[in-house]
Parts: sequence; C-alpha cells; structure tokens
Amino acid sequence: MKHQTTASQPKDHPKPPPNAKRVYRWADLPLHTEQALYRVTDPGQEPRIIHAAKRKRQVLEGLMRSPVYAASYCRLSDQVLPLRRDDGVDIHCEMYRDDPETGRERYGVYFLRSKVERIEREGEA
Repeated sequence: MKHQTTASQPKDHPKPPPNAKRVYRWADLPLHTEQALYRVTDPGQEPRIIHAAKRKRQVLEGLMRSPVYAASYCRLSDQVLPLRRDDGVDIHCEMYRDDPETGRERYGVYFLRSKVERIEREGEA
C-alpha cells in the first residue's frame, strides 16, 4: 500500500524532539551510499522488501536513526517523496512554529513511522 504525503498543522508550543537532526550537508547523514535492501513493515500489511542507494539510502538511514528537519540545503524532499510514493515507506512531516535557529515561522520535521530494518547480505557487516 502506498502512503500519502502527510503533514500536521503547526503546533503552538511543542518543540521537535531533542534528537531531531538538522542536515546542512550530505555528510550530516549516514555516509553509506551503495545499494542495500530493507524490510519495511507497517501495521496490517505484509512486510515488503525495498532497495535504496545513493542519497535515497542516506535519507532512509538518517530517518532510521532519528527524526530529521525537513528544511535542508540538500533538498531532502527529493529523496523522501520517492520513498513514500514508490516504496510505500510511511514518513510523516510534523509541522511546528517559530524555529529559534532559523527564524522561520513554520517548519517541519520528518518522522519515520514504518518499521524499517536493513537486511544484511552475506559478507556485509
């Protein structure tokens, strides 16, 4: 099942979780870019296998570690949208108000809702 783009209405008081990561450059995300396989599990659905490589893998593995601020010089949405649309990964964008670091009135943070596990292949660590 494919997931629709989801975003919440901005919150008035809550802040993003302290572990939310700001991405200023690709090096701020996991550095592995070779193709890898992942098992994606969502409630009420059969697990499925997807593959990701290059920037798409960096974004997916970054989301597996922690929520990620949506605004980035790296254009993370160019990788998030195919993960949602083509691979059916449930990634939610929670909206907030008044970013103290950038001064933006509204900003989003991506959260990975699907359970995603890297599938180790023979010979890989």
